[in-house]
Amino acid sequence: MNKRKLIIIIALVLVLGGLITAGGIYYHSQSDLVYRDVYIEAGSGDITVEDLLKHEAKGAKLSKDSDYDINVPGDYKLVVQWKMPIFGKRNYKTVLHVQDTIAPEVTLSKESVEMYTTAEAPAAADLVESVIDVTNCTIDYDKKYDFTKEGSFDANIVVKDTSGNTTEVSIPCKVVEDTTPPEITGVAPLEIAQGDSVSYRKNIKVTDDKDENPKLEVDSSEVNVDKRGVYKVKYIAVDGAGNKTEKETTVKIVSARIAEATEEKVNELADQVLAQIIVSGMDQKTQAKAVFDWVVNNISYSETAGIDDLYSAAYKGMYYHVGDCTVKQKTAEVLLNRLGIKNMEIEKIRDTRGHYWLLIDIGEGWYHYDPNLQLDGTLIFYWHDADLWAYSNAHKNTHNYDPNKYPVIQ
Repeated sequence: MNKRKLIIIIALVLVLGGLITAGGIYYHSQSDLVYRDVYIEAGSGDITVEDLLKHEAKGAKLSKDSDYDINVPGDYKLVVQWKMPIFGKRNYKTVLHVQDTIAPEVTLSKESVEMYTTAEAPAAADLVESVIDVTNCTIDYDKKYDFTKEGSFDANIVVKDTSGNTTEVSIPCKVVEDTTPPEITGVAPLEIAQGDSVSYRKNIKVTDDKDENPKLEVDSSEVNVDKRGVYKVKYIAVDGAGNKTEKETTVKIVSARIAEATEEKVNELADQVLAQIIVSGMDQKTQAKAVFDWVVNNISYSETAGIDDLYSAAYKGMYYHVGDCTVKQKTAEVLLNRLGIKNMEIEKIRDTRGHYWLLIDIGEGWYHYDPNLQLDGTLIFYWHDADLWAYSNAHKNTHNYDPNKYPVIQ
């Protein structure tokens, strides 16, 4: 071998060795593609494949079976796939560490707690308005607090996420003892006309020694404003500590008054009736009977034409000649009053229906006087009490009244 050939061979060996060395260096530098471990804060935003690479690698991507959740702390094994120039497709393993190192952000629902010893103790979660954290959190007091004893203290609330990060907030608490019930004033019997609205709370005041705004409830469930009668109404006041006061009164629903039925006008009508039925020389009993007969014979009975007001009822009876037992009773009452005959209203104990009539006293004591024609045709004029009871008992308690409310009846 001549010298020239030897030089060429040596040169070729050197070039080939250089290429091999350069290729090795290139392969090593390119194949060291991914970080072995990558750390990221949970909830900080999604990652891309570039976040896992040590250098640029066009076309690199995560394998289809690579799975992770950026919001859930944990260690996720991932595979990056890349087609390396010259050397072909390669797989690179890495571990994505999703960490949670940030404590929860806590906002309280109020600046302080003021409550009564009788109130239900608030749970720690009741005092927290919001918690910002990527994981679920527990909310508890740092220790047990006694909300049943009067006093002031700071309650510490501990909010802890699933990674063990904790935030502690403190809230001032004031517990007050209150055993005095509120006071209700202004409760009195009410009276309104049929169909009108009732101002139950008018003139009603509720005060309390510690609660500035005690609650007032009005139970008017028994009241029927469209039907005449007397109904119970209950007032219930409750303070913040749960102390309660109850008071009752009544609402009397009366028929609407007739505007034309003034005292003067009704007395004028009464005098016109009396001029027709009263003659000179009559004693009071005969006069009372004349009034009785006029009412029975001249006022047609109507269940729907009743009215409560004395002058309105008498006006209806003498002007329109129609009405129920109340109209007849009050018409007779006005006529008897004009004659100076002593009389008194009397009322049946209400069961399925009510009934009203009069007692009269012409100097011989009180007697029953009912200017209504009874269903069986009976007329009850100047009856003894025993006779009325016998009749009432035999006719389904038509005149069953409370003797304790009235004077002795003959």
